[in-house]
Amino acid sequence: MTFDLCVAGGMLVDASGARAGSLLISDGQIAAVAPPGDVADARETIDVAGATVLPGLVDAHVHFRDPGLTHKEDFTSGTQAAAAGGVTTVMVMPTDQPFTTDVERFEEKCALAAGRIHVDVALQAALGPETADLQGRIKALADAGAVSFEIFLADVPDAFVTPDAGRLVSLLRAVAEVGAVAGISPGDLSLHAWALADAERRFGRDRRAHLASRPPEAEALGVTKACMAARLSGAEIHVRQVSTALSVAALSTFADESISAEVTPHNLLLDEAVLFRLGPAAKVFPPLRSSSDVTAMQQAVASGQIGIVATDHAPHTPNEKAAGEEDLAKAPGGFPGVQTLLPALLKLRDAGVIDLRRIASVASEAPARRFGLFPRKGHLGVGADADFLILADNVATVEAGRQLSRGSLTPFASLSVRGDLQGVYLRGVPVMKDGGLAPPRGVVLRRLAG
Repeated sequence: MTFDLCVAGGMLVDASGARAGSLLISDGQIAAVAPPGDVADARETIDVAGATVLPGLVDAHVHFRDPGLTHKEDFTSGTQAAAAGGVTTVMVMPTDQPFTTDVERFEEKCALAAGRIHVDVALQAALGPETADLQGRIKALADAGAVSFEIFLADVPDAFVTPDAGRLVSLLRAVAEVGAVAGISPGDLSLHAWALADAERRFGRDRRAHLASRPPEAEALGVTKACMAARLSGAEIHVRQVSTALSVAALSTFADESISAEVTPHNLLLDEAVLFRLGPAAKVFPPLRSSSDVTAMQQAVASGQIGIVATDHAPHTPNEKAAGEEDLAKAPGGFPGVQTLLPALLKLRDAGVIDLRRIASVASEAPARRFGLFPRKGHLGVGADADFLILADNVATVEAGRQLSRGSLTPFASLSVRGDLQGVYLRGVPVMKDGGLAPPRGVVLRRLAG
């Protein structure tokens, strides 16, 4: 058999382990994995001796701002940043203008992405205030390929907040009926309101007010409510943006295969001191936490208690961020993440927190499995899409001037790690090689598992 491509001589690492060998690719998929020294008949061979080959990263939580907020980001700029960072699949949250709440808006968003995306994209749907024909809308969205149904307990416009526990259980039962996963962003609306007022009374416009406005207790209360609702409803849930030791403790109380959780790279590496140093460039929700919370999050990822790392890529323009230099409250929360996901994970590897196999688990296979994209995505096994990264073993540094997101400010600027991204391949074709981007060839993915 003649293969389209042979990726020869590297160390192949995914969640199943590390082994020397060659990837043999045909029609955009991994057709075989050959042992070292085997000679394959291929139309093209890439010699990656001395390099590591990882599966393309899968980011389960991004905001690409398209439609309605495209001055901040759009499908083109967001997927360019993803390709440059080794993220070959992204799952786009539904919090644009308008929110993605029905099949018509879902298909409109698919059409917006077509022909413009540099990596593969899957779409998530929001469960908001609409009550008419809830089950019908959820089924239609599931049939259209939505990879999750997002429920917000705080930090979105009030109409989309679900503060009532009974309503939450009802929504989760409806999602369970179609065999889908519900993403839940934790928090507590009333406690946030109290904490914000209390923070402004104590700290005024000082940067400490932002940190105090989102106490760990509010997040842990939301996590607990989400887990209890999952137990009552029988639904599969995924808890978004866990950032505190209290939330990890809450998750441990409800440890169950039906409940998964994610943490962001910034909550794994950056503590509250970075906010005082960088100001609006480091403002995010949930906020950067204490050093002890950062340690707790690292331990949770290392132990497997938290199984997914996702960026919450949430860009704003530099001018929007600059509005908060003197008064942090005037700056929006969030910053780009897809281009810095791999360096952040490699920094954890360099620090001995996780290894490459664990990186491939939390940022490739686990999110692909959780959201119905496995076995097509997330690993280097036969039958998977040939999405892979070539990583050289030398030092690379995150450069602020090379960020491709429209929200170019990153708190990870100047981060140096051992691991230089040499190439990014999507279905066997380079989308980034030696720092240059190829034309867009991404597709919109539909959920594979019901």
